[in-house]
Amino acid sequence: MFTPVFAVAAGWLAGVVAQWVPGAHLDETQVTSFMVAATTAALGAGWKWLQGWQQHELLVAEGKAAPVKTRTKATK
Repeated sequence: MFTPVFAVAAGWLAGVVAQWVPGAHLDETQVTSFMVAATTAALGAGWKWLQGWQQHELLVAEGKAAPVKTRTKATK
């Protein structure tokens, strides 16, 4: 749900880092490329997590894996 927010934040942070790091003299297109790369990496990580979670849910539904247990007040 928050993957797009994190992807935009990663791109923005990459742009800030690229502009303010001493010795990194990047032109506007290089900064934009760096921001796109960071955004793509964040989206890829979110997509991979979602695929893994869906696979886990499928295995639980088929009875091949145990469900993830959540903490309750009694187990704290």
